[in-house]
Amino acid sequence: MTRRLQIVSLLLLTVSIYVVTAARPSLLDDADASHALAARAVLEDGDWAVLHINGVAWLEKPPLHYWLVAASYALLGETAFATRLPSGLAVVALVLLVYSFGCRYFGERAGFYAGLVMGTSVGTFLFTRIMIPEAIYALEFTAIFYVFLRTWTGTLDARIAAGAIPALIGLAALTRAAIGPAFPLAIMGLFIAAVGGWRRLYSRGAWPFVMGALVLALVSVPWHLVAGARTPTFYWFYFVNEQFRRALGTRYPVDYTAVPLGIWWAAHLVWLFPWTVFLPYAVRELPDPRRWRDLDAPGQARLFLYIWAAVILLFFTLVSGSRLEYYAFGSWPAIALLIGLGVARAEERRDAWLSRLQMTLAAIGVLVAGTLGALVWQSRSVPATGRDLSDLLATHPTDFYRSAMANLFDLTPQAFAALRQPAITAALALSIGFTLAWRLRTHGRTWAANLAAAGAMLAFFQSANAAYAAFEPRLSSRPVADELLKWLRPDDRLVIYGDFGAGSSFGFYTHRQVWIYNGRYNGLEFGSYLPDAPHIFLTDRDFPDVWNGPARVFLLVPPEQRQQARVRLPRDRAYLVTEKGGKALFVNRPLDRDRLALEAQSKVGVICPSR
Repeated sequence: MTRRLQIVSLLLLTVSIYVVTAARPSLLDDADASHALAARAVLEDGDWAVLHINGVAWLEKPPLHYWLVAASYALLGETAFATRLPSGLAVVALVLLVYSFGCRYFGERAGFYAGLVMGTSVGTFLFTRIMIPEAIYALEFTAIFYVFLRTWTGTLDARIAAGAIPALIGLAALTRAAIGPAFPLAIMGLFIAAVGGWRRLYSRGAWPFVMGALVLALVSVPWHLVAGARTPTFYWFYFVNEQFRRALGTRYPVDYTAVPLGIWWAAHLVWLFPWTVFLPYAVRELPDPRRWRDLDAPGQARLFLYIWAAVILLFFTLVSGSRLEYYAFGSWPAIALLIGLGVARAEERRDAWLSRLQMTLAAIGVLVAGTLGALVWQSRSVPATGRDLSDLLATHPTDFYRSAMANLFDLTPQAFAALRQPAITAALALSIGFTLAWRLRTHGRTWAANLAAAGAMLAFFQSANAAYAAFEPRLSSRPVADELLKWLRPDDRLVIYGDFGAGSSFGFYTHRQVWIYNGRYNGLEFGSYLPDAPHIFLTDRDFPDVWNGPARVFLLVPPEQRQQARVRLPRDRAYLVTEKGGKALFVNRPLDRDRLALEAQSKVGVICPSR
């Protein structure tokens, strides 16, 4: 494969996975739509310093990702596609940068394979379906380390690096807060110590460090100063509470519970799938510690990749207060490069285990396909349409859904009636694609074998995205919002029972500020006590006056809050408007459904007799 063909292949693959699919599903409840609301507020309020969600100051996150999404909204409108586009483009750029990184230090074959690993791993796809900044800061980390290594190995002018590296670190601070600068500085410092390079660094004098500090401050400090001036409690909440206390598990309000360490490590076998079968080759690339101070440029690059991955993985191994599956995303480019290098070297030496590992992957594909086929067969008696998928799913306690893949355990054999097409497509993609990759491998078609595996993942991700759309009523409040928009009037009031995150997409798609009933906890609690907080938090004492008042009130009740809300709603003044995905929408007075039917018919030119 020529270099041009390699680049075109990676571009087509990543654009097809991360840009073409960005419009579906609709924004999901919890972090996805909540973060989208913060980006929308930047654009609508013109406040680029203090982020707001539903009118409440939200001080948890740095702003760069939200600025990017706000710019996307300004150009393309406030859609799911525009929300996911910055992350999608970040993955495209990340894959190309990983490719360039690998080509420079390990050769085109290793670089191309590393790009395939980065672009077609399950974790990369899964954690760009929601609005979180992982892909963006992984791109920033990779750019920092690429510039650093090129300077260290003598292929880039140190004067360029003196400005570029601190500028990129500053952007990382505006993307991932303290971790943004902490990880790159720790990784580069440990690498310099490992190769005995401190004396070489000191020989350059103090000026590069002074210049770097100035550039870093110029990029990252202004936002912190403005946000601190606007919100007096910002510095304590943002630095102490959100960084140190979150890591210790003492954050206020209480953060998500940490994923158990064993599950967190085991999940990486899924996040790096299907390339995890080749991880043994990556492990073999660690240079001999006795030669670390005498390594050539490729050897130094290999050592750097190990330190890069180890620092991030070890940090979240030791930190027990806050540990979610995607927190290690910043280490995945390093692992992708090591896997790409390991596979390329195994091909060069015609390693006998390579075809066996490829056969293992083919067997996994066939096993998964058989499982999907059996589940589809069991659902054959269930109608594929006409029922809400949520009616066919199992349910678990709220705390069960802290894991990114927890919703998969809601699936029942009957639920596959609504998932037949994506399940069959996924089964065919994995079984045929991985088997074809194995056959190509046994015939010495090495480039084609890896492309076949990547192509199988492309088809799998397309089918997974279609399955996401089928899950939409369960994961998003948009179906309820669409029904409400048929009735909504300017003076109506919208209320969510419980945590705002459980119905955040309700606020996004209705484009209204939502009142919150018995939900003054989690993400908006701290901001709700600030002097400029809107008075939208209702208690059991306040709610009856609102519900029985002159305004029409719509109340969204998430499924886990159904019992609590039911005992608080008056039986004679609570009318069910719709129920989708387990979410119920109530109103405090009857709706004139006959009038709505007449209006709908008149819009399509149907003349109805007067009543």
